[in-house]
Amino acid sequence: MSVLFRLNGWLVHILCGLAVLLIAAMVVSISAEVILRMLGFASIIGLIELTEYALFAATFFVAPYLLRTNEHIRVDLVIARLDPATARTVERGVLTVVMAISAITTVIATILLVRSYREGTLVFKDLIFPQWWLDWIIPLSFLVLFVQALELLIALIRKPDAAAPLSAEGVPGIRPEEMP
Repeated sequence: MSVLFRLNGWLVHILCGLAVLLIAAMVVSISAEVILRMLGFASIIGLIELTEYALFAATFFVAPYLLRTNEHIRVDLVIARLDPATARTVERGVLTVVMAISAITTVIATILLVRSYREGTLVFKDLIFPQWWLDWIIPLSFLVLFVQALELLIALIRKPDAAAPLSAEGVPGIRPEEMP
């Protein structure tokens, strides 16, 4: 199991790196587009479309990293008010729900990926390309997200005190005397 988690950790970091590269490419290409337009040159064909796809891919690629580093959107105000044992139980429940949603999404997205590949579905916009070029992103990202949630759940079960949520004193932006 530790080999799977180690490989997944590498994959999480690779996907995050790809997300950063995609965002950097978007910044450079949009800047180039603006400069070209200012100088009276024609627009880069398909750039807006490619930017949309890059934003889509970057969003999915970075999600496992955000879960791994606990930088995802979460509401700790409720958990911070619970006793540690209940907070750990809630955290285990949330990770289980994340795993269930990730597993279902991975299966459905994989079915859709295989279908679009077999049928040879094409995307027709400024650029024309096979649909599966976009479809592979979702099953891969959610599979990595599933394994990441599993790793966090196992860590929480094995060492519940080390993975405990923040106490009320540790809620960012709220002083202890402001807590109800």
